[in-house]
Amino acid sequence: MGLIGVATGVLSVLRSGRTVRQWRHVPEVSTSSVDASVLAVVPARNEETTLPRLLPGLVGQPGVRVVVVDDASEDGTAAVARSLGAEVVESAGPAAGWAGKTHAMHLGVASGRDEEWLLFVDADVTCTPDLVGRLVATATELGADLVSSSARGTGPAWWFLLPAFNTLVFEGSPPDGRGATALAVGHCILVRRAAFEAAGGWEAIAGTHADDVGLGTLIRDSGGFVKFVDASALLTTSGIDTFGDCWRSLRKSIQPAFREMFGPWGRPLLVAAGLLHLAYGLVPVLRWRSPWSWLAWFAQAVPHREFLLRTGQPGTAAVLAPLAWATIGVFLLDCALRPGAQWKDRRVG
Repeated sequence: MGLIGVATGVLSVLRSGRTVRQWRHVPEVSTSSVDASVLAVVPARNEETTLPRLLPGLVGQPGVRVVVVDDASEDGTAAVARSLGAEVVESAGPAAGWAGKTHAMHLGVASGRDEEWLLFVDADVTCTPDLVGRLVATATELGADLVSSSARGTGPAWWFLLPAFNTLVFEGSPPDGRGATALAVGHCILVRRAAFEAAGGWEAIAGTHADDVGLGTLIRDSGGFVKFVDASALLTTSGIDTFGDCWRSLRKSIQPAFREMFGPWGRPLLVAAGLLHLAYGLVPVLRWRSPWSWLAWFAQAVPHREFLLRTGQPGTAAVLAPLAWATIGVFLLDCALRPGAQWKDRRVG
């Protein structure tokens, strides 16, 4: 256990230092605002209760045309969207070979009128009335073809599970754009239409369930400039506030992503990653009397605190970092050992 403790301490310092440095590549959203021609597409499946929180802040923003794609909803999604001033595109569900959300966003884009920018926003997001103008200003100032931001939320998932998951995301899709994949978050993605069409649009990644990172990577690999920015002060989300909702949401992204990226190796890699992260979190707790364990505990808490402060969460929750990492290990094992994932009553993995 002595050598394991030393290794965990050293790895925690190196890993955490990298995550904190990566946050320096994440600029704040511009304080300026630019009016532009924007098509905002909101994929919506059974979202009659969330749209009244989103649409009042989105409809009426200068230059913005809002289209809600009713993805075979069984509630009053379409009626609510129309009553709040959005246009509605009706869908009977995804076509063969398409993922549900990707197909819905594709239909939304097809209803456009050659707007300069495309904005993809989750239905369970709430935004400030200056969001779109400030995102356009940010993209213009950075010279970016795509900018994306995560939202803020409340609940235990945000101060316990998501800080560790943020490190995993940055390791797979670093915000400097130099990873195997380019970072984008489905909460809110603004992309220049010309770059989107040149890359092949949603048709190019029709079947993916990791549509956000998929689009970011597609744009980057087609020669576009992709930038993850921090606009979380302008965005909130209710979709992953409960621990269970967060677990299911992450699972429906991670499980298919590993399968798409690694094929038959996806499940063994998830098992290995789960066991390693379980040990990564438990060693500082089980060997708490060792100075190396204290070093590991402190180092793991530092990037947690960075995420918590960025997303308006209590910074003191960073002390739970090792337990959060152990939980991430359990999560990855769950993804590996329990096949199949469900989201919005559809199988996605």
